[in-house]
Amino acid sequence: MNIIKHRYLSKISVVISCVIILTCLVSMSRFNVSCQKIRSDVLRLHVIANSDSEIDQSLKLKVRDRILAETGDVFLTAADYEEAVELTDKILPQIIQCAEDEININGFNYRVEANLDYTDFDTRHYDGYSLPAGEYLALNVKIGEGKGKNWWCVMFPSICLSPSIELDDKLDDDEVNVIKGYDNYKVKFKLVEWYEKIISKF
Repeated sequence: MNIIKHRYLSKISVVISCVIILTCLVSMSRFNVSCQKIRSDVLRLHVIANSDSEIDQSLKLKVRDRILAETGDVFLTAADYEEAVELTDKILPQIIQCAEDEININGFNYRVEANLDYTDFDTRHYDGYSLPAGEYLALNVKIGEGKGKNWWCVMFPSICLSPSIELDDKLDDDEVNVIKGYDNYKVKFKLVEWYEKIISKF
């Protein structure tokens, strides 16, 4: 009788375990779909310093401020992601020119490279919102050797230009919940980050 009861309980445990695993997989799958949508709806700005020296890191921030001051309106007025990308592509020469001008004003002659390219990011947290790890289209601005720490923000939706921007106007509810819900999704963010790192190796 005890053997039969033990087998029965074992089967119940297996069923419960399978249900839990399946529930987690379904939940993770939905979360991953939302993360994929975020990656395809968000344009990032990525400014890379010449080096990690204090002077070069300070210069990086000055270049950042100059770029945002001179081209920020482009991103604030873009109606959607596609328009933001199109407008960014058109003003790449202007971005390079204003960045190099700021560098020259500060007594350096570093060259600047700017392009739109897909770039891998880890999970990042910034002023009340978080972005899942993965590959995003980014406006990459490399100063000189580009061997220093980088600075990043979100150009579309234009959170780094207007932190109070209503994300609901640009992203759907699932995307907004993920971006603003890091405290509720810490484990899932970490799983996505691990998954993206594994995928990138292959």
